[in-house]
Amino acid sequence: MKRKEALFATRELFGDTPCFVTVGLVWLDWGTARPSDGNFHLKTLGSGSSLGLGLALAMPHRKIAVLDGDGAVIMNVNGLVTVGRVQPRNLIHIVFDNKIYESSGCIPTASAYNLDIAELGKAAGIKSVRKVSDLAAFSAAVKHAFDTDGPHFIVATVEPSGEDANTSYSRLNEVEGKFVFSRYLEKIEGRKLREDPIDVRLSIR
Repeated sequence: MKRKEALFATRELFGDTPCFVTVGLVWLDWGTARPSDGNFHLKTLGSGSSLGLGLALAMPHRKIAVLDGDGAVIMNVNGLVTVGRVQPRNLIHIVFDNKIYESSGCIPTASAYNLDIAELGKAAGIKSVRKVSDLAAFSAAVKHAFDTDGPHFIVATVEPSGEDANTSYSRLNEVEGKFVFSRYLEKIEGRKLREDPIDVRLSIR
């Protein structure tokens, strides 16, 4: 199964769901499948589980998705353990496991040796863990995650895409990305989420 095929097959299920997308070729594939201001591009490997958890707790009425890679998720086991402890019902964490750091020299990750990432999720205490390796199973797992309470942890075994991440996507400005994503959240929530720390009108009197 190719990651891009899996994302295109399930993109309609996401609707307007806010998505944290890990650095690497997942950026390119998801940006092509669902171009949206609701895709927050992470610049730090491993931060997806923590940021996804934070937004899931802040918006418990809304599904929150994390699109991650095997190399990234391994770098923040603490994030998975915390998800297992807090049990956010609305969090969907999808890990695409191609067993290499495809964006940085194709060096093997720990899952290429003796690590089963799905078992890692189970050991962390995450409520719903599924390991899939074909398109039908992946689609069913994603639909199940959107239809039921979680947290959900889906580990999808995929083939390397063979693309060059360093030339395939543009470098995004982190500050700009933060404000674009914040405005997207305000739009779908129908309310203001960020306030200026002081009233500018009062400060100039």
